[in-house]
Amino acid sequence: MSTIEPNVATPEWETSIENLSAIGTSLDNPFFQKAVSRLESFWEERVEQDTATATLLFALGRALMTFSATKAIEPTFVELLPTVLIVSESPFGFLAEVRYNTVRDPYLFSHAVTNIYKSGFGRDDIVSGLQFHNLETLNGAIMTGRQPVVTNDPKNDPRSGGLPFGHAGLKAFLGLPFLVADELVGAASLGDRPGGYAEAEVQLLTPLCEIGGLMIAASRLDG
Repeated sequence: MSTIEPNVATPEWETSIENLSAIGTSLDNPFFQKAVSRLESFWEERVEQDTATATLLFALGRALMTFSATKAIEPTFVELLPTVLIVSESPFGFLAEVRYNTVRDPYLFSHAVTNIYKSGFGRDDIVSGLQFHNLETLNGAIMTGRQPVVTNDPKNDPRSGGLPFGHAGLKAFLGLPFLVADELVGAASLGDRPGGYAEAEVQLLTPLCEIGGLMIAASRLDG
């Protein structure tokens, strides 16, 4: 991947962090404040930013600004998903919150999901509110295993309980849990990156998992 010079992005980055820190103080939401702190830490930890990482971190900063204005996770994730798809080179995917049914079984409630049923869909074709209840699937494995789920042969993966309508040609899958203080609060699910998924994509999206989880926790506190 190509790299960007840290000093090129630093002024804009520092302004963004200063604004987010000020907002965090006014919101008095500890999860939002921690999300801002972790975002800043990720930037400092990855001084030699590659383009994908820098793009993701800036998108997470914008998502935090959206959340601060709306106090809602759905518009925040709708704005964030296209960038997640771009940096992971994924044609489709979703960002979801983990909820529980009446018997306390977890399920995924997607706040932003690619509308794969639209003819000629693109990364900006997003809907909300789809639910995934079946734990005997690759999406279910995110919840039951609470670990990244990576497979480049979904059809024959033993964790797969079959594919939903519209995914008959799924060639690769990446599922990532969002954990906050060891509580599973959300997940990302991505599909069909050319060449498949590997540990590099898991590491790239670590900031998404941490900060996405903290935004869900922040929304629950506000709610």
